[in-house]
Amino acid sequence: MHFDYFNALVFAGVGFVFVIVNMLVGAIIRPTRKTEDGLEVYECGEPTIGDAWINFDVRYYTVALVYLIFAVEIAFLFPWAIVTKSALAGEGAGAGIGGFALVEGFLFITILFLGLAYVWAKGDLSWTAEYQGDEYRPDLPSEARSAVPSLSELEAAEDAESGDDEAGDAEDADPDEEAA
Repeated sequence: MHFDYFNALVFAGVGFVFVIVNMLVGAIIRPTRKTEDGLEVYECGEPTIGDAWINFDVRYYTVALVYLIFAVEIAFLFPWAIVTKSALAGEGAGAGIGGFALVEGFLFITILFLGLAYVWAKGDLSWTAEYQGDEYRPDLPSEARSAVPSLSELEAAEDAESGDDEAGDAEDADPDEEAA
């Protein structure tokens, strides 16, 4: 009986040593990058933009969940195909239910297709879906409402500011530094 505990202890010990040894080998072999470029996070071949603590659009999560649901459901089709093949041949434990299993499988695929069509028709698979309603305007008295700029006015002001800043930066630059 104690031998069973010893097997578990040896297994845990070998696993622990394996992890530690691999971490040490990785620390010795991998290159050390101490430059600013070497310390940057690298993801999917794209340079990082902004801070990591941003709110993701809910569409990302919706598409991820829909993919997960359909991937799991499709995984259920592989055992069904094997059982249906033997059931249609009249072999094994499923003998005599071949037609029923085939109809149930096609019903399952039809329900999956209808679910996909529903999600697609709702627009949940679109990465570029935008708000289609009226522009939000707060409920203010009429004299205060005219003082609140619209979104298009704010965007135009931002564009004008960014254009002025770029021109100002170019004027402030020293021509001798640009040559160097």
